[in-house]
Amino acid sequence: MNALSFLVRKQIKNYFLDLIRRPARLVVTLCAAGLLVMMLISSQKGSSAVHGYTDIRLLHGIFLGWLLLIGVPSLLSALKSGTTVFKMSDVNFLFVSPIPPKKILIYGLLKQMVTTLFGFIFLLFYSGMLMQNFCITIFGVVLLVAGSVAYMCFIEVLSLLIYSFSNGKPARQKAVKSVLYLFLAAIVFTILTVYLKSGCGKAAAFAAVSSPYLEYFPVVGWTKGAVFALIGGSTAKAALYGGLFLISFFLCLFLFEKSDADYYEDVLQNTETRFEVQRAAKERRVAVSARSGRKVRVGRKGIGRGWGANVFFYKHLCEARRRSRFLFISFSTLVMLGIDLILCFFVNSSGGNVLTPNRLLLIALAANTYILFFMNAAGDWSRELGKPYIYLVPESPFRKLIWASMTSVLKPVADGAVIFTAVCIVLRASPAVGLICFLAYASFGFLFTAGNILSQRIFGGMANRGLVAFLYIILLLLLLAPGIGAGIAVYYQMGNSPETLRLFLSGLPAAAWNTVASLIIYYACRNLLSDAEIE
Repeated sequence: MNALSFLVRKQIKNYFLDLIRRPARLVVTLCAAGLLVMMLISSQKGSSAVHGYTDIRLLHGIFLGWLLLIGVPSLLSALKSGTTVFKMSDVNFLFVSPIPPKKILIYGLLKQMVTTLFGFIFLLFYSGMLMQNFCITIFGVVLLVAGSVAYMCFIEVLSLLIYSFSNGKPARQKAVKSVLYLFLAAIVFTILTVYLKSGCGKAAAFAAVSSPYLEYFPVVGWTKGAVFALIGGSTAKAALYGGLFLISFFLCLFLFEKSDADYYEDVLQNTETRFEVQRAAKERRVAVSARSGRKVRVGRKGIGRGWGANVFFYKHLCEARRRSRFLFISFSTLVMLGIDLILCFFVNSSGGNVLTPNRLLLIALAANTYILFFMNAAGDWSRELGKPYIYLVPESPFRKLIWASMTSVLKPVADGAVIFTAVCIVLRASPAVGLICFLAYASFGFLFTAGNILSQRIFGGMANRGLVAFLYIILLLLLLAPGIGAGIAVYYQMGNSPETLRLFLSGLPAAAWNTVASLIIYYACRNLLSDAEIE
């Protein structure tokens, strides 16, 4: 164990030395830390002056949904391809060293726990919103983050156990998947049952998502129960759920250790695969999966259409058709629609003043735009830059730029048409407000794609991806500011006009500015693809 302790000390020391030797990263880290501290202090002062808190039962439901959102996909992914808590450096040095495997596994789990903790630090940036809207302190926010970290560490161990149990056995994989789906169905059934028994009103919705029965569900319920028991000051209840959590954690770890599978062999391929993906991302190329030999369901072959630069557009359409039968309308569209409806319902029922349908539609627009920012970063355009073919096509760089990013621009248009039409009908909002929300959302998607192109033009292939992401966000804020500012000015200038007219006209400057700015950026960056050395 002395060797592992020495390794940990050296890793911590090298991390800080590397931070000092890279001033740009050090400045960004210090600025982020300072911003976080200021936000926590100001939020703590501001929350003490707020009297109209939102019902904390809503936070129960949000936290439960958050745990399911980060846990279930991880388990489903581990069921197919396994998981790992190691890196290639661990494989090259620890796996061949004379250290007991159990100690190496404990080292990997502790290291993964610390990594997960730092990965969830960003949640603290939402502490201001939580403290100002719910009756919790900074201690409660820290408990929410700590609970998320502990839960994800449990998911890692459970993923290892599930993979070792079902690897290479289709019948077991199907059984595990069925149990997981039944578990989710039981949670949904419990929420619906409590909701119906409580009278199907607004209070019933809060009672349903915060029902004590949900805390009886293993792991996810226990985590939620322990966190909110500590927030509420119930030490005995927190100890009960925390004890159940720890017993289950060590039981899973014990069963994994006693399984016949050699975890060295199990995690080796997954570690290599993750390392290859990370290295490919840094080098802006496509990773070749070690699992490429598995069967792939093949439908219609070939791109079918296109000549010259527009081949990239039809290629992206072909890829979209494989993901969804409706091309741009995919599962993510339905997920965003569900999030909008749930968000509008709870926002409308959480405060004393009921918002109008038009204002609820604006809240849906803000939520969708926030999600679109992250989705756009992983669009077809971003993936295309990691391949050499776009530079080899003997076409005009401007034409290649337009056609390669076309689907990234059209996807928000299709999503916005479906989402805002449905939300507008459900909320019975004004069609004019629904139209301006659709136009604004489509223009935001256009500007996000243009901003991605501009970021590539300015920053290129900088090694420090964290710094690039930070500068990219600042760049987008600068691009968005004129349109949003003009929209706010128009809204307040029309103080005595009807709400529908005010909202519609105030949305036009933002949509127009986003479109014009995007076109200018496209033209200014028209030679981006003329030279592959930009990458």
